[in-house]
Amino acid sequence: MGRFLFTCAIATWLGTAVSFSYVFLPAIHSIMEGTPARHLLQRLFRHYYLIGIVCGLIALAAIASAPPAPSLPFYQRVGLALPVAFALLCALATREFLLPRMGNIFAEKEPETYARMHRYAAMLNTTMLAMLILVVAALSTR
Repeated sequence: MGRFLFTCAIATWLGTAVSFSYVFLPAIHSIMEGTPARHLLQRLFRHYYLIGIVCGLIALAAIASAPPAPSLPFYQRVGLALPVAFALLCALATREFLLPRMGNIFAEKEPETYARMHRYAAMLNTTMLAMLILVVAALSTR
């Protein structure tokens, strides 16, 4: 049951991240621009990262609560848990620190500050995606 929950949580998180980052986000930017697009994305990103946080917590709980078994030794648990924890930290940092600050910055009045915050958010999102792909690769080689 733990492996199933772990796999479902990671698959849901990765699917959400890929579809939002590479399908919905470009579509929104092609339809809207400027302040309306920023306001819509600000609201959507809070939910996007919340899904990641919930999935990350479920995945970590599933790997931590799985009974000891020869098929999943301790070092493999750590190998699966570390990238999940790192991705979870990326999602938490973006949702709780960067998004509120970006919401308080007027992009038209402070374009350099907004661009820097946006760059940080994009880097954290890319790191989160890389960690999730690493977990999927580790799962698929077992």
